[in-house]
Amino acid sequence: MSPTNGAAPAAGALPSGARDVLPVEAAELRAVEDALRGAFARYGYREVRTPVVEFARQLERADSGGLDRAYRLFDEAGRVLVLRPDMTIPVARLIATRLPDHPGPIRVSYTGPSFRVPQPGKPVASEHRQAGAELVGADGPEADAEAVLLLWEALRDAGLDHARIGLGDVSVTNAVLDGLQIPPDVRTRLSRAAEARDLVAWRAEAAAVDVDGPQQELLAGLPAMRGHAEVLERIAEAAPAASGACERMVRLLGLLDQEGLHDAVLVDLGILRDWQYYSGLVIEAYAAGAALPVAQGGRYDGLAARFGTPRPAVGFSIELEFLHRALAGAVARSGLDFGVVLVGGLDARRAQSAELRAAGIPVIALSASDTRAERLAAAEGWRFVARPDGDGLRVLDRVDGSTFASRRPWEDLSSRR
Repeated sequence: MSPTNGAAPAAGALPSGARDVLPVEAAELRAVEDALRGAFARYGYREVRTPVVEFARQLERADSGGLDRAYRLFDEAGRVLVLRPDMTIPVARLIATRLPDHPGPIRVSYTGPSFRVPQPGKPVASEHRQAGAELVGADGPEADAEAVLLLWEALRDAGLDHARIGLGDVSVTNAVLDGLQIPPDVRTRLSRAAEARDLVAWRAEAAAVDVDGPQQELLAGLPAMRGHAEVLERIAEAAPAASGACERMVRLLGLLDQEGLHDAVLVDLGILRDWQYYSGLVIEAYAAGAALPVAQGGRYDGLAARFGTPRPAVGFSIELEFLHRALAGAVARSGLDFGVVLVGGLDARRAQSAELRAAGIPVIALSASDTRAERLAAAEGWRFVARPDGDGLRVLDRVDGSTFASRRPWEDLSSRR
């Protein structure tokens, strides 16, 4: 009898959006995570962990719109649970409910998976491994600058030295719309167009608004405006109601310029994902080799209040798989893994296996009769193949194809790092 949910999957089949991670990629991802953790720690961000499963009603407090793509299940009492679709919201819940008396500011980081049902027809993963940092209890351009600078340094530590960071600002856009007295229903449609990056729909809505020529031009072109401080100065001149929000962003750019990031950052007022979630700065980081942003985040001053403890906050989340793709030849396979396939390491040369491992050299041990050493090294990307040679070893270095005799292999191999 056929299962009610369709035919049984073939052996090895995975659900839509799921995938396996093989050893080489897993090692690369772990190296990236370690580099990011090191960057976070330098700035005093301490790691926290939140449950993979949360009550749906808890996360609905954030009203971020993300739960429509959440995986749902039920507990023994019939309550609706979700696999967390986002890392920032659970961290905001943790800080608001577990650290309500902390004097602040609070600096936390995290690494872990989130889960979202992939949209039909789009080749997007259902599990997203993320690393991020949140600065809670600090406001103003200085706090925003720390978040942007930390993101830049974290990506650089992971090996990505060609990232570009786009900076939008919800408060600038809202101030322009307030100053032009845009009706609520039009603002809602503009919000949807902005989140969808649909400039045609935005312009169509803007064209129907009854404002004078220069203001009409500003409204229609707002999400397409890119540049540096001069963009904000133009907006402040055309829409005086936005001058305060523009001034704060100009101050942020000045702080980033002092850190040498002028060429790495760009004002992009088209970066507007969720007006209900973000309250000011919105961040996206891009890199060649990744079709989607490798990181995103921003300021979300109202989120903690939804869990009972109001605090300003700014942070970001790095998509590790997108970052891994962007790294291409940096962390990802600039060479072979430093390790040795040792013939006899399981039996006749067990002592040498132990000596090499004690020296910090990975050993992939085979029996003395095994003939698969070169094939195994090629399949898994190990640098050395070694066979017994009298009291020592005869070693093949797969980087240049050379062979050499070694009486003290732990020293000889270490010298080739």
